[in-house]
Amino acid sequence: MKLKYTGIMLFALIMALPGFAKGKRGKQAMKIISYNIEYGMRADTTAGKTVFATWMRNQNPDIVCLQEANKFTQKSLEALAASYGHPYAVLQKEKGFPTAITSKYPIVNIMKVEDNMWHGFVMGTVNGYHIISLHLSPHRYESRQLDIDLILETIRQNGPFEKWIIMGDFNSVSPVDAKKYSDGRLADRLRKEEEKRPALKNLVNGEIDYSVHQRILDFGFIDSARLDKNFSEKNFGTRIDFIYISPDLKSAFTGGNFITDDFTKKYSDHRPVYMTWGK
Repeated sequence: MKLKYTGIMLFALIMALPGFAKGKRGKQAMKIISYNIEYGMRADTTAGKTVFATWMRNQNPDIVCLQEANKFTQKSLEALAASYGHPYAVLQKEKGFPTAITSKYPIVNIMKVEDNMWHGFVMGTVNGYHIISLHLSPHRYESRQLDIDLILETIRQNGPFEKWIIMGDFNSVSPVDAKKYSDGRLADRLRKEEEKRPALKNLVNGEIDYSVHQRILDFGFIDSARLDKNFSEKNFGTRIDFIYISPDLKSAFTGGNFITDDFTKKYSDHRPVYMTWGK
């Protein structure tokens, strides 16, 4: 018996073929989240951080970069990551304020850096993408400058400058947001903090320091959130969490911004940042 296919039936059969519905030109969507979880998400007091894990499962990212993974060990991070569907996890260190990467896919070419840095960073390659999770000094602009110079030199020596994504808590603001801070309130707040705590040095000659992000932009990185059509300066107060991408990923970018919901409003003093792209 011969089968007769209508146009609708044929379309349905094509759509059912493996890999067809992955997006335009067959590209699979990828999602990454960067999140400073504030002292190891201390606000989630459940055993195994089940509230955090449930939220992360609902977000369904392919890769997660964490900062302030405090009090985690490599094994406990692996257990947490597995609870939200990530069988791979790398912790930078087990003391202080660690950074971390978790992933649905193998993390290879791992580099953990602590020497000559404030908190340090962890780097790994996932599906060909070079990922860095970093956490810069909250106290001194000189430390942040040294840290970012070391990170950028690491990237330079691990070229080519393709498929790089660096993210985390930069504890500094960007010149692309300068209009947001032109009212002087941020500078005044930082000045008052320095008066109370002389060890702090976040202003340069009384002015906001944009040098860290200027170095990143001059290197060629792109501020991914600024590519999102829904990005608005009204959506944040002081923006210090960023995801930067190398220029070759700009055309693959499909979205990225802060994630603000009932969970993120409560469980950390930072809002996570996400990005999606086609691979």
